[in-house]
Amino acid sequence: MTAVDRKVRLAPAALKRPMSGERVEPARKERVMEGAGAAAMEPMNCPCCKQPVTAPTLEIVVDRYGVTPLQARILGAVWRGKGMPVQTERIFDAMYVDDADGGPSPTRMYAAFKVALCHLRTRLEGSGIGIENVGYRQGYRLVMAGKITPARRS
Repeated sequence: MTAVDRKVRLAPAALKRPMSGERVEPARKERVMEGAGAAAMEPMNCPCCKQPVTAPTLEIVVDRYGVTPLQARILGAVWRGKGMPVQTERIFDAMYVDDADGGPSPTRMYAAFKVALCHLRTRLEGSGIGIENVGYRQGYRLVMAGKITPARRS
């Protein structure tokens, strides 16, 4: 038995992915989601008055999690979508709003976007705020209060 086989064999059943066609019982699905960081939104305080905030603003999230300016532009573009899909081109426009040339080539723009999105997702992990891919060429959307599905996170 190899080291990989041993790890897979010893992994908890809640963390194993189902094979195609295999049914997943609801309790197991919930355990997998809990392990993926789909917890409820953690409480935040306003940076000015230090009072608890129930519905955070973009500025509070950027301040609380130390989001970089490029990541803040991406988050802002998706935030303005209010949970609806936002086209990737609109996110690119937000990323390079200050660039007189409109930014680099589309290939480089997409690569920079994917890297920044990965880092942004890492910063927001466990906060209950996330960005998920809606589908092929359909864009990205904001997800709040722990409804992030790991299978659609790309």
